[in-house]
Amino acid sequence: MEASRKQSRGFWEAAQPTIVKLYKVAGLFALTAILIGLLGFLVVNVFYFFDHTWVRPIKLNSNHAKVVEATNQLADAKLRASQLDAEQIEITAALEQIDRTVASDDKFLKDVGVTADAPKTPEQWTLHHDVENTKLDIANQTGKKAPLTSRRESLKLRVEDQKAVVRRLEQSPYLRATTHDVVLAFVPNSNRRNVALGTKLYGCSWGLVMCSRVGKVTATIDGEVQDTHPHDETIERGFMVEIELTTPSAADNKVLFAGGKPLGFF
Repeated sequence: MEASRKQSRGFWEAAQPTIVKLYKVAGLFALTAILIGLLGFLVVNVFYFFDHTWVRPIKLNSNHAKVVEATNQLADAKLRASQLDAEQIEITAALEQIDRTVASDDKFLKDVGVTADAPKTPEQWTLHHDVENTKLDIANQTGKKAPLTSRRESLKLRVEDQKAVVRRLEQSPYLRATTHDVVLAFVPNSNRRNVALGTKLYGCSWGLVMCSRVGKVTATIDGEVQDTHPHDETIERGFMVEIELTTPSAADNKVLFAGGKPLGFF
Protein backbone atom coordinates (compact mmCIF):
# COMPACT_ATOMS: atom_id res chain seq x y z
CA MET A 1 0.00 0.00 0.00
CA GLU A 2 2.78 2.36 1.01
CA ALA A 3 4.67 1.41 -2.13
CA SER A 4 1.64 2.23 -4.27
CA ARG A 5 1.39 5.70 -2.69
CA LYS A 6 5.04 6.37 -3.29
CA GLN A 7 4.72 5.25 -6.90
CA SER A 8 1.70 7.55 -7.46
CA ARG A 9 3.46 10.46 -5.78
CA GLY A 10 6.50 9.84 -7.91
CA PHE A 11 4.41 9.90 -11.08
CA TRP A 12 2.82 13.29 -10.26
CA GLU A 13 6.13 14.75 -9.24
CA ALA A 14 7.60 13.64 -12.54
CA ALA A 15 4.59 14.91 -14.53
CA GLN A 16 4.37 18.27 -12.74
CA PRO A 17 6.94 20.10 -14.92
CA THR A 18 5.15 18.88 -18.05
CA ILE A 19 1.76 20.03 -16.71
CA VAL A 20 3.20 23.43 -15.84
CA LYS A 21 4.61 23.73 -19.35
CA LEU A 22 1.22 22.78 -20.83
CA TYR A 23 -0.46 25.43 -18.69
CA LYS A 24 2.05 28.00 -19.87
CA VAL A 25 1.52 27.04 -23.54
CA ALA A 26 -2.27 27.16 -23.12
CA GLY A 27 -2.00 30.55 -21.43
CA LEU A 28 0.26 31.81 -24.20
CA PHE A 29 -2.20 30.63 -26.85
CA ALA A 30 -5.12 32.23 -24.98
CA LEU A 31 -3.25 35.51 -24.60
CA THR A 32 -2.26 35.43 -28.27
CA ALA A 33 -5.89 34.79 -29.29
CA ILE A 34 -7.04 37.70 -27.10
CA LEU A 35 -4.41 40.01 -28.58
CA ILE A 36 -5.30 38.96 -32.13
CA GLY A 37 -9.00 39.48 -31.41
CA LEU A 38 -8.34 42.89 -29.87
CA LEU A 39 -6.12 43.88 -32.78
CA GLY A 40 -8.77 42.72 -35.27
CA PHE A 41 -11.45 44.65 -33.40
CA LEU A 42 -9.36 47.82 -33.46
CA VAL A 43 -8.46 47.40 -37.14
CA VAL A 44 -12.10 46.88 -38.17
CA ASN A 45 -13.32 49.84 -36.13
CA VAL A 46 -10.60 52.15 -37.42
CA PHE A 47 -11.17 50.90 -40.98
CA TYR A 48 -14.91 51.60 -40.97
CA PHE A 49 -14.33 54.98 -39.33
CA PHE A 50 -12.32 56.13 -42.33
CA ASP A 51 -13.69 53.91 -45.12
CA HIS A 52 -15.99 55.35 -47.78
CA THR A 53 -16.18 52.41 -50.20
CA TRP A 54 -18.58 49.94 -48.58
CA VAL A 55 -21.93 49.07 -50.11
CA ARG A 56 -24.54 46.66 -48.76
CA PRO A 57 -25.92 44.03 -51.21
CA ILE A 58 -29.66 43.31 -51.18
CA LYS A 59 -31.13 40.32 -53.01
CA LEU A 60 -34.64 40.88 -54.37
CA ASN A 61 -37.23 38.26 -55.24
CA SER A 62 -40.98 38.31 -55.86
CA ASN A 63 -41.73 38.15 -52.12
CA HIS A 64 -39.52 41.08 -51.09
CA ALA A 65 -41.47 43.95 -49.52
CA LYS A 66 -40.09 46.48 -52.00
CA VAL A 67 -41.06 44.27 -54.94
CA VAL A 68 -44.61 43.85 -53.64
CA GLU A 69 -44.82 47.61 -53.07
CA ALA A 70 -43.57 48.35 -56.61
CA THR A 71 -46.06 45.86 -58.08
CA ASN A 72 -48.91 47.59 -56.26
CA GLN A 73 -47.67 50.99 -57.39
CA LEU A 74 -47.60 49.84 -61.02
CA ALA A 75 -51.12 48.45 -60.75
CA ASP A 76 -52.35 51.72 -59.23
CA ALA A 77 -50.57 53.75 -61.94
CA LYS A 78 -52.11 51.66 -64.72
CA LEU A 79 -55.55 51.97 -63.14
CA ARG A 80 -55.16 55.74 -62.90
CA ALA A 81 -54.01 55.89 -66.54
CA SER A 82 -57.05 53.90 -67.67
CA GLN A 83 -59.35 56.17 -65.66
CA LEU A 84 -57.84 59.25 -67.29
CA ASP A 85 -58.22 57.63 -70.72
CA ALA A 86 -61.88 56.89 -69.99
CA GLU A 87 -62.46 60.46 -68.79
CA GLN A 88 -60.82 61.80 -71.94
CA ILE A 89 -63.05 59.60 -74.10
CA GLU A 90 -66.15 60.84 -72.25
CA ILE A 91 -65.18 64.47 -72.81
CA THR A 92 -64.47 63.85 -76.49
CA ALA A 93 -67.90 62.19 -76.82
CA ALA A 94 -69.54 65.17 -75.08
CA LEU A 95 -67.82 67.62 -77.44
CA GLU A 96 -68.90 65.59 -80.46
CA GLN A 97 -72.46 65.60 -79.15
CA ILE A 98 -72.33 69.39 -78.80
CA ASP A 99 -71.12 69.71 -82.38
CA ARG A 100 -73.97 67.51 -83.62
CA THR A 101 -76.53 69.47 -81.60
CA VAL A 102 -75.29 72.83 -82.89
CA ALA A 103 -75.22 71.52 -86.47
CA SER A 104 -78.81 70.27 -86.10
CA ASP A 105 -79.94 73.62 -84.64
CA ASP A 106 -78.22 75.54 -87.43
CA LYS A 107 -79.95 73.35 -90.00
CA PHE A 108 -83.32 73.98 -88.33
CA LEU A 109 -82.79 77.75 -88.39
CA LYS A 110 -81.71 77.58 -92.00
CA ASP A 111 -84.73 75.47 -92.99
CA VAL A 112 -87.39 77.60 -91.26
CA GLY A 113 -85.76 80.92 -92.09
CA VAL A 114 -85.62 83.92 -89.78
CA THR A 115 -87.81 86.94 -90.52
CA ALA A 116 -87.83 90.32 -88.88
CA ASP A 117 -91.64 90.53 -88.99
CA ALA A 118 -93.43 90.23 -85.66
CA PRO A 119 -95.44 86.99 -85.36
CA LYS A 120 -99.20 87.44 -85.65
CA THR A 121 -100.81 84.05 -85.81
CA PRO A 122 -100.53 81.25 -83.23
CA GLU A 123 -98.55 79.20 -85.72
CA GLN A 124 -96.12 82.07 -86.19
CA TRP A 125 -95.80 82.50 -82.42
CA THR A 126 -95.07 78.80 -82.04
CA LEU A 127 -92.43 78.94 -84.76
CA HIS A 128 -90.98 82.09 -83.24
CA HIS A 129 -90.75 80.35 -79.86
CA ASP A 130 -89.01 77.34 -81.42
CA VAL A 131 -86.54 79.58 -83.21
CA GLU A 132 -85.68 81.49 -80.04
CA ASN A 133 -85.25 78.25 -78.10
CA THR A 134 -83.01 76.92 -80.84
CA LYS A 135 -80.86 80.07 -80.72
CA LEU A 136 -80.66 79.76 -76.94
CA ASP A 137 -79.70 76.11 -77.23
CA ILE A 138 -76.92 77.02 -79.68
CA ALA A 139 -75.61 79.62 -77.22
CA ASN A 140 -75.77 77.15 -74.32
CA GLN A 141 -74.05 74.37 -76.26
CA THR A 142 -71.34 76.76 -77.44
CA GLY A 143 -70.81 77.90 -73.85
CA LYS A 144 -70.30 74.28 -72.71
CA LYS A 145 -67.74 73.61 -75.43
CA ALA A 146 -64.99 75.97 -74.24
CA PRO A 147 -64.51 74.53 -70.72
CA LEU A 148 -64.81 70.97 -72.01
CA THR A 149 -62.17 71.66 -74.65
CA SER A 150 -59.86 73.16 -72.03
CA ARG A 151 -60.46 70.19 -69.74
CA ARG A 152 -59.66 67.74 -72.54
CA GLU A 153 -56.36 69.51 -73.30
CA SER A 154 -55.46 69.39 -69.62
CA LEU A 155 -56.33 65.68 -69.54
CA LYS A 156 -54.04 65.01 -72.50
CA LEU A 157 -51.10 66.30 -70.46
CA ARG A 158 -52.14 64.31 -67.42
CA VAL A 159 -52.53 61.15 -69.52
CA GLU A 160 -49.03 61.58 -70.95
CA ASP A 161 -47.59 62.20 -67.48
CA GLN A 162 -49.35 59.11 -66.11
CA LYS A 163 -48.13 56.96 -69.00
CA ALA A 164 -44.61 58.20 -68.30
CA VAL A 165 -45.05 57.10 -64.67
CA VAL A 166 -46.16 53.66 -65.85
CA ARG A 167 -43.16 53.36 -68.19
CA ARG A 168 -40.78 54.41 -65.42
CA LEU A 169 -42.27 51.89 -62.98
CA GLU A 170 -42.13 49.12 -65.59
CA GLN A 171 -38.39 49.72 -65.99
CA SER A 172 -37.77 49.52 -62.24
CA PRO A 173 -35.51 46.66 -61.10
CA TYR A 174 -38.08 46.01 -58.39
CA LEU A 175 -40.53 44.97 -61.13
CA ARG A 176 -37.96 42.78 -62.84
CA ALA A 177 -37.60 40.91 -59.56
CA THR A 178 -41.14 39.55 -60.01
CA THR A 179 -39.81 37.16 -62.67
CA HIS A 180 -36.19 36.57 -61.59
CA ASP A 181 -33.81 37.46 -58.76
CA VAL A 182 -32.26 40.93 -58.92
CA VAL A 183 -29.39 42.16 -56.76
CA LEU A 184 -29.19 45.78 -55.64
CA ALA A 185 -26.79 47.50 -53.28
CA PHE A 186 -27.36 50.24 -50.74
CA VAL A 187 -24.85 53.11 -50.99
CA PRO A 188 -24.68 55.64 -48.11
CA ASN A 189 -24.50 59.29 -49.12
CA SER A 190 -21.03 59.52 -47.58
CA ASN A 191 -19.78 56.95 -50.12
CA ARG A 192 -21.49 58.47 -53.15
CA ARG A 193 -18.29 59.85 -54.71
CA ASN A 194 -16.76 56.36 -54.90
CA VAL A 195 -19.68 54.64 -56.65
CA ALA A 196 -20.58 55.19 -60.31
CA LEU A 197 -21.65 53.19 -63.34
CA GLY A 198 -19.09 50.51 -64.04
CA THR A 199 -17.42 50.70 -60.62
CA LYS A 200 -15.88 47.32 -59.75
CA LEU A 201 -17.07 45.58 -56.61
CA TYR A 202 -15.02 43.35 -54.31
CA GLY A 203 -16.10 40.81 -51.74
CA CYS A 204 -14.07 39.31 -48.90
CA SER A 205 -14.17 35.72 -47.66
CA TRP A 206 -12.98 36.57 -44.15
CA GLY A 207 -13.60 40.03 -42.71
CA LEU A 208 -11.44 42.48 -44.62
CA VAL A 209 -9.02 39.95 -46.13
CA MET A 210 -9.08 37.23 -48.78
CA CYS A 211 -10.89 39.60 -51.15
CA SER A 212 -11.56 39.30 -54.88
CA ARG A 213 -13.58 41.02 -57.57
CA VAL A 214 -17.21 39.84 -57.61
CA GLY A 215 -19.04 42.23 -59.95
CA LYS A 216 -19.75 45.83 -60.93
CA VAL A 217 -22.34 48.61 -60.70
CA THR A 218 -24.70 48.67 -63.70
CA ALA A 219 -27.32 51.33 -62.86
CA THR A 220 -28.33 53.90 -60.26
CA ILE A 221 -31.86 54.15 -58.88
CA ASP A 222 -33.46 57.52 -58.13
CA GLY A 223 -34.79 58.26 -54.67
CA GLU A 224 -33.39 58.34 -51.14
CA VAL A 225 -33.60 55.25 -48.94
CA GLN A 226 -32.36 54.19 -45.51
CA ASP A 227 -30.45 51.12 -44.42
CA THR A 228 -28.15 50.02 -41.60
CA HIS A 229 -24.37 50.31 -41.41
CA PRO A 230 -22.77 46.85 -41.88
CA HIS A 231 -20.52 47.26 -38.82
CA ASP A 232 -22.26 49.27 -36.10
CA GLU A 233 -25.89 48.89 -37.31
CA THR A 234 -26.54 52.65 -37.26
CA ILE A 235 -29.16 54.01 -39.68
CA GLU A 236 -27.66 55.52 -42.84
CA ARG A 237 -29.30 57.62 -45.56
CA GLY A 238 -28.36 56.89 -49.15
CA PHE A 239 -29.51 55.49 -52.49
CA MET A 240 -29.72 52.19 -54.34
CA VAL A 241 -27.69 50.92 -57.28
CA GLU A 242 -28.22 47.85 -59.41
CA ILE A 243 -25.24 45.51 -59.54
CA GLU A 244 -24.16 42.62 -61.73
CA LEU A 245 -22.35 39.82 -59.93
CA THR A 246 -19.88 37.44 -61.54
CA THR A 247 -19.87 35.55 -58.25
CA PRO A 248 -23.56 34.98 -57.39
CA SER A 249 -22.82 33.96 -53.80
CA ALA A 250 -21.56 37.50 -53.13
CA ALA A 251 -25.20 38.57 -52.97
CA ASP A 252 -25.28 36.96 -49.52
CA ASN A 253 -22.28 38.95 -48.25
CA LYS A 254 -22.94 41.42 -45.48
CA VAL A 255 -20.87 44.06 -47.29
CA LEU A 256 -19.03 44.65 -50.57
CA PHE A 257 -16.40 47.26 -51.41
CA ALA A 258 -16.37 49.62 -54.39
CA GLY A 259 -13.27 50.33 -56.46
CA GLY A 260 -10.78 47.95 -54.87
CA LYS A 261 -9.89 45.62 -52.02
CA PRO A 262 -10.50 47.25 -48.64
CA LEU A 263 -6.92 46.75 -47.41
CA GLY A 264 -5.31 47.15 -50.81
CA PHE A 265 -3.47 43.87 -51.38
CA PHE A 266 -5.13 41.20 -49.19
